[in-house]
Amino acid sequence: MRHSAKLMQVLLGSALFASAGTAASASIITDAAFFPPIPHTLISFESDGNGNEIPLLNAATQAMPADAYSAQGVSFTSPTGMRWTNDGNTLFDAAQLSGGSPANAIPSTFVNNFTITFSVPVRAFGMLVVNNRLRDPIGPTFFIRDTQGNTIDTLTFDSVFYDGQFANANTVADYGFLGAQYGVDIGSIEISKTHAIFDDLRFSAVPAPGPIALTGLALLAAARRRR
Repeated sequence: MRHSAKLMQVLLGSALFASAGTAASASIITDAAFFPPIPHTLISFESDGNGNEIPLLNAATQAMPADAYSAQGVSFTSPTGMRWTNDGNTLFDAAQLSGGSPANAIPSTFVNNFTITFSVPVRAFGMLVVNNRLRDPIGPTFFIRDTQGNTIDTLTFDSVFYDGQFANANTVADYGFLGAQYGVDIGSIEISKTHAIFDDLRFSAVPAPGPIALTGLALLAAARRRR
């Protein structure tokens, strides 16, 4: 039932996204499947923006230059310095694998606050989140701002976004896809976390209205008729 509900959200979300035009047009995205039908950019963190591999041993980190992904129209900054990480927690590794992600993620245990800034038009974003609920029962918080710096939304990684969980005595690793779409350009996303990693950032500008919207609405209508 959860997969069916997620599919319905993706179809409806794609339709709304294709015709979005105002700041009031906003909805959450809970599945990476939202993005493949539309033009989008994927940052996997397995390599830098020039295609150079970032080889990290288990539990290792590496400093990330602010312009590491400038060619893709995005930068990652933090007051304590941004880092790539290959988390050493085996349950986090399992959660990444379940989410379809390889080893590397951001931003390491040394970084609890960081900002994603876009230099290209972006109206939808999403990424895999893995959070240790035992250490942070509330979950990471995302502050989404427009290109003028105004806060347009605040999202918290909670059960709405969960896909699954891995647990032992020391870790309860909730994982899932957190994203959203808006009718205005997203300028930046500030993320505050305690014990979480983030992977596979996807972002997109508004596609031309037409086939995506029509297909999504048609499939949604057909699904409703079958109930």
